[in-house]
Amino acid sequence: MSPRAQEKRDICPAAPGLAVQGLLVLPSARLLPLSAGDRINGYGRTGDYILSAAAQGNLTVSAYDHYALLDAGQAYLLAEPGEYTLQAVSDGLYFLLQLRGELVPRLLAERLAAKNTLFHGGAAAVREAAMSLAVLEDEGGEVPGETASSLAYSMLLKLQALPTAFRVDAGSPLVEAAVAIIQDEFPFLEGVDELAERLEVSAAHLGRVFTKKIGISPGKYITRVRVEYAKLLLRDPDTTIAYVAEASGFANANYFAKVFRRETGLSPTEYLAGAPRRPEENIPHFGI
Repeated sequence: MSPRAQEKRDICPAAPGLAVQGLLVLPSARLLPLSAGDRINGYGRTGDYILSAAAQGNLTVSAYDHYALLDAGQAYLLAEPGEYTLQAVSDGLYFLLQLRGELVPRLLAERLAAKNTLFHGGAAAVREAAMSLAVLEDEGGEVPGETASSLAYSMLLKLQALPTAFRVDAGSPLVEAAVAIIQDEFPFLEGVDELAERLEVSAAHLGRVFTKKIGISPGKYITRVRVEYAKLLLRDPDTTIAYVAEASGFANANYFAKVFRRETGLSPTEYLAGAPRRPEENIPHFGI
């Protein structure tokens, strides 16, 4: 059963056991298909981390002393924000997760110096966690707390691994805009024609300028960004090839496997078997 992705819904997993409660809890996740101008108000108390993401569309996030404009593909984390407001700038699909526990600052310590952080390309990881919760709720009712914590942990690892600066100074406003869209929206981008249309230029012109500045075509650049993200997902030993293909923006698993082997010299299965794992010393295993 597929989740109702185009309906607003709140998912509230059960509380995990005492052994997990102080480490990582995901008390709530909201799936928010919003129209331009829609507002969502909330309150983050002491110990709360509020994670918002724009899967499609643009979103503003504001709190007492923080403000961010999220482009599609971006995620934003607020620590103990007090009152906060999300407002859709355009029609789109957005996510809002509440997190608690000591693993959040431990895993994201370098990113939380200012009690907030922007993750370029982070919406894919947030979307994955929220949609997984939706599927589990549709199939079995209330999601167990330990399962929600496990999904949150996997999401945080993916956010942790994202580069802090995900931009290219190409010396061309057109190319920089193209790179920004690709890097933030690669899981949802249909291809170079869509990219050129959004930039209001022809695909041929974009291809010429992009290749001159970057050294490869925009289509090749999109593929490389997708493959690099797929490598990140494949570091999770519990992942599936079909999921990685979809989350990275490939049409299907067979096409993904073909492209991945061409780019890396390995099949996804071979890479999955030998992929380096993230260090997890002193981090407990969350059973599902």
